[in-house]
Amino acid sequence: MAKPLKITIKETDIFLKQLLKKKPVHLHNRIRMLQLTKKGEIQSKDALAYALGVSPSAIHGWRASYRKGGLALLLEDRRGGNKPAAIRGEVYKALDKRLHSPKEGFTSFVELRQWLKQECGVSMKYQAVNKFIKRRFKVKFKAGRKSHILKNEVLAEDFKKTT
Repeated sequence: MAKPLKITIKETDIFLKQLLKKKPVHLHNRIRMLQLTKKGEIQSKDALAYALGVSPSAIHGWRASYRKGGLALLLEDRRGGNKPAAIRGEVYKALDKRLHSPKEGFTSFVELRQWLKQECGVSMKYQAVNKFIKRRFKVKFKAGRKSHILKNEVLAEDFKKTT
């Protein structure tokens, strides 16, 4: 059986405690790992993983990044979010104009998706178009209620006049 990897933590307990208060919640387990290792209570990867409630592979990655780049690399935020929007510029303006036009509007996301592909050359999945339109333009396509088959149009007009 292999020996547990020994890591020397340069930061003090007080500094780690203050850091725990300042950093966002998703980084707390990483700082707690440093605290537990600094105290000498737990050294093995599996025991740290059990104590923190994460996988041993996560502990392995965290310890490797701490050894490689210190605290800065360990607490670096590597989450995504840098992908540019597919609809921007002239396409965005044309879409905005068409969505807010009372006569040339869309009736469904499928129709909107087809328009984007034919007119603007932008090919997107249905769900992506749906989320984009709802988030950026606050638009929801709604269908009106269908009239009854036996509805008498003359009586309906007379009713509207009397009210």
